[in-house]
Amino acid sequence: MRVFLSVRGLAVVAVTSFLVAFLAVRLLGAMPAPASSAADAEAVGKQLTQVRVVESRPTVTGYKRDRFDVWSGPADCNTRHRVLVMWFGGASCSLADDTPIADPYTGDGVGSHEVDIDHVYPLAAAWDFGAYAWEAKRRREFGNDIEANLVPTLSSVNRDKGDATPGEWMPSTALRCSYANRYLRVTLKWGLAVSKDDWNALADACGIEKK
Repeated sequence: MRVFLSVRGLAVVAVTSFLVAFLAVRLLGAMPAPASSAADAEAVGKQLTQVRVVESRPTVTGYKRDRFDVWSGPADCNTRHRVLVMWFGGASCSLADDTPIADPYTGDGVGSHEVDIDHVYPLAAAWDFGAYAWEAKRRREFGNDIEANLVPTLSSVNRDKGDATPGEWMPSTALRCSYANRYLRVTLKWGLAVSKDDWNALADACGIEKK
């Protein structure tokens, strides 16, 4: 499967990226979340040639969230606390303050008290696409992957997304290419797959034309 970057698509993504970043700084008074950019589109174009594609998402019985041992660690310094500190600032497991950041899925300002921690590549989807066969240690590492697969987002957005994959759900238009880049990084890091509908949605998010 070959992919081509649309010049018009890259230009639109780049301009939108600038506007999102500018407005976030003016309105929030804080560093914005990474907005979609031409670099995201270039990365996604390469990732789409590498990712494993299947016809559709399989359904595998036996999924339970606790099979991924999410939020591992002490109650006052578990994975969730560390994600909040990474995004909102602070030291160890103590938040510095509650300065809003730009939600990575909507671009709107959110405080740490308003968010859930989302798995970019949903746990249930990972189960269906192969994690059911992983050893417990690997599932735990995936479920607590702070660097690649965990982001804070408004609680209502997280619940709206649920366990949907890109063919079923995408964030706000301006941030779709950034999301596609993040989603594919996780997919490739953990040797997972995407469905054909997912592949098409990820390509569309970055203005990538397939041939």
